[in-house]
Amino acid sequence: MRNVQTRRKTTFRMLCMSLITLVAAVGLTACTSNSQSDSEKSFSTISTTTSSKAAASSDNGKIEAAPKVAAVSLDTADAVLEIVPPEQVVAVPKSMANPYLAINEEKGKQVSGQVGGATGLDPEGILAFHPDVVLITKIHNSENDAEQLLSQAGVKVVTFDQWGTFEQLIANFRTIGEAVGAVDKAEEVAKEIQGKLDDAAKRTASLASKPSVLVLSPVGPNTGPYIMGPGNISYDMIRLAGAKPAAEALGIKKSTKASIEDVMNMNPDYIVLGDWDGTGDEWLEDLKSQAAWNTLDAVKNNRITTMKAKELLAPNRYTVDGMLEMSAWLHPDLWKGDTAN
Repeated sequence: MRNVQTRRKTTFRMLCMSLITLVAAVGLTACTSNSQSDSEKSFSTISTTTSSKAAASSDNGKIEAAPKVAAVSLDTADAVLEIVPPEQVVAVPKSMANPYLAINEEKGKQVSGQVGGATGLDPEGILAFHPDVVLITKIHNSENDAEQLLSQAGVKVVTFDQWGTFEQLIANFRTIGEAVGAVDKAEEVAKEIQGKLDDAAKRTASLASKPSVLVLSPVGPNTGPYIMGPGNISYDMIRLAGAKPAAEALGIKKSTKASIEDVMNMNPDYIVLGDWDGTGDEWLEDLKSQAAWNTLDAVKNNRITTMKAKELLAPNRYTVDGMLEMSAWLHPDLWKGDTAN
């Protein structure tokens, strides 16, 4: 009986951690509303404090090859595991265990250290893994606090703002490559992503008109659906796939709680649902149960699809393939005879 209860508690903790990570991915916390404007943000910054460990730093302050890396947010963990072997990584967030959120779930299993991530960062816990470099996406106040304490401890800290566009995604891969001694591999990934973006751009350049697309997803336990807005990579994905974000009609500046009134006002041509755990779309029931839902053009024309969060909402090396998949769904004639990804 105690074993069953323990398993249930463990499952619940993992579910909560995955949901917290998704909140970070879509950038919906209160602290983001007080953050810098997009024009004021850089894609990434490296703190001026360098590690005092000779194995990790040279005399000129540059990080040498094969530093030990703690990637404490899902986006940085998925990125660094694309360009360095798992044995070089000493810690990743627990959300790496969720195959609906993480691309490198299997590689993550080879990393012995796990951290809470998002709102549960513990600087002392991170230092216990003896990292030379710590990669953090700063969404919550706890991440700002952790950056300061880790820097004071003499650890090199590389921080990122939200990865809200593919341009930022590419830039951040390059920054991580420089920080962990994997410049060539990071450049390979950056060029791969850019090549796929260029392919989609060529195919969609001739479109005379573009359909509207709405992305809906839950962002936490019992939150119900949210409209994915600016700041989440799915918003950029819609444009690059050859469509326009239906949420533009609302004039929103970030993802926001969905109401049937707002959805009706947008009346999107297509709807994409984010799936972060494979349990179905019960989170959408409040909208679907209302008569107005069935009057939407996307519903009447059966233009609704579901994509995993790691393909739609979470920025990583292969989110661009989600964009290609979306483009092929919206414009099958443009991709006839080709595999979108």
